[in-house]
Amino acid sequence: MQKYHAADKLFASKTDKGSQRSLSKINSIIIHTTGYGAGLRRLKEKYGDDLATIGDAYALRMANILKYKGHFLIDHVGVIYHLIPLDEVAWHTGSSKRKKLKTEWKHGWWAERWKEISNPTELPSWEGGSPNKVSVGIDLLAHGNGAIVKGYTDAQYESLAVLVRALCADLNIPIERKYIVGHEDVDPISRGNKRAGWDPGEFNYDRLLLLVRPEEKPATETTGPPTGTHDPQPIVASPPTSIIDILRNLLRMFWHK
Repeated sequence: MQKYHAADKLFASKTDKGSQRSLSKINSIIIHTTGYGAGLRRLKEKYGDDLATIGDAYALRMANILKYKGHFLIDHVGVIYHLIPLDEVAWHTGSSKRKKLKTEWKHGWWAERWKEISNPTELPSWEGGSPNKVSVGIDLLAHGNGAIVKGYTDAQYESLAVLVRALCADLNIPIERKYIVGHEDVDPISRGNKRAGWDPGEFNYDRLLLLVRPEEKPATETTGPPTGTHDPQPIVASPPTSIIDILRNLLRMFWHK
């Protein structure tokens, strides 16, 4: 197994392998949280605020022990771990609720988020009958609702954007919201309610998409230095329109000398 070029570290999975697939079948990216389970809690207790060590230790745990995981993990400091080859199906999003999602699911928050489609199975991730078959799974190391960090970190957003941009370019995935989704979007029964939990939960997709395609940032958004720290720009005079303008400009030039 070779490390994906946009990843930082290769921690090849040692658990049961999924079936092989053609890269041309991949049409979407599904974002997850790892959840703040017993394993991550133990690492927090052991390593305290050493986020880099927690990330390495959890990636090793995912590679060696956890069967259900995505192709990549991004830790709190932004390290991207590659766990499963892209041409192998990863078990990160179940498909057992497909019938219910198609015929029964009319949840309020989901309908508000996805106004243009009628049910989750209309998302591209369901085109193969199972999201696992046609998607890339990316796990974000959980923040633990503030137990480790306050939320998904800037480093996680930035690294996720780098990874998503590379995957979209390499796999011809459109950089659009319906192709870059959360587990809760494709299966709100299993991961999109108070009883089952949320995955990835509170996450800013608009921020991610702006990072993935920075050239499309709104014109009103400040992308340069703060006001007052810009380099001075030369003043370019408009072309004169009369003899008076010419004389006025000559006088200005003489005065400044």
